Amino acid sequence: MPSQIEGVGLPVHLLTIVAMGVDLFDNQDLEALAETAARLNRWEFMLVAAPLAVETGTGSPVNALAIF
Repeated sequence: MPSQIEGVGLPVHLLTIVAMGVDLFDNQDLEALAETAARLNRWEFMLVAAPLAVETGTGSPVNALAIF
């Protein structure tokens, strides 16, 4: 189904990230994160996500880092 927004073919990133403020993190290895948290017995961490700089882009792959 084509987009109803002129000039935007697939507005999912514009709608979810920009309009709704939703963070989209696909394909993250949360099992490894859970194992590390259990080994360290630490359940709070800072999540840092370094996206690619894509001009006029609304999404890109990220290198997600959990800092304990």
